[in-house]
Amino acid sequence: MRREIIKNHLLGFKNEISKAKSGGKDTFFTWFNSAKDTDASFVRGAWDFAFHISLPILKYVDNPETKTILEIGYGGGRILAAASRHFAKVIGVDIHEEKLFVETELKKRGIKNAVLLKGNGSNISTRSSSVDIVYSFIVLQHIEKMELFRKYFKETFRILKPGGVAILYFARYCRFSKGRSSLLLYWLDNLLELILLRRGFIEVPSQVNDVNLIVSVNYVKNLSEKIGFQVKGLVVSRIRVPDGINLYGGQHGVVIRKPL
Repeated sequence: MRREIIKNHLLGFKNEISKAKSGGKDTFFTWFNSAKDTDASFVRGAWDFAFHISLPILKYVDNPETKTILEIGYGGGRILAAASRHFAKVIGVDIHEEKLFVETELKKRGIKNAVLLKGNGSNISTRSSSVDIVYSFIVLQHIEKMELFRKYFKETFRILKPGGVAILYFARYCRFSKGRSSLLLYWLDNLLELILLRRGFIEVPSQVNDVNLIVSVNYVKNLSEKIGFQVKGLVVSRIRVPDGINLYGGQHGVVIRKPL
């Protein structure tokens, strides 16, 4: 049965995630990345953390064992679990109601340095200048409105310590290159993005857990600089890590730093 296109995706996500939990542990934890079971979801999360988060920010982070890292949209905690092995403290923020369920699973996996927070879809209930690193992966592409997207960038700047770094992924225009390995097709999509996304973004009416917001690279760079960030780099996601490491995914990631 086709899922309904809804207008309130905050409520929609809460409802769908609650339904997933009612289906049992594997149904819940695999809802966030379509792995075969809970253990596979956490293994895939470790690969995503290593490739999509760690590598792009590696040269901007020293002494990780002393640092605090925060994830926007922790979902089932699969990526947060990987981060917990490298940092002194990990903080996860999400809008769903299943915090206790995720906390229980993390503790079963020996993770004791994680703090999970309930979010409202735009604000992060963390003190200003208190976090060393912020990341978000496969989350901001589901933001319903550009105003909320901008708010998360502003909140990231607020909570980062001076010199802190963030890597935030967002949906890119990828009509031809997603799931392909062709560099030519990748650059074709980048060119089409310049032509078609004249406002810098497209808000897409969609079902829950489909892409809601496509944002151009130039828009994100300009937004970041306007807020006060230094833009350090740009990366593109891969569709499956490690299986499809040569295949382009549907997101760009921007590496941004709060000046000292």
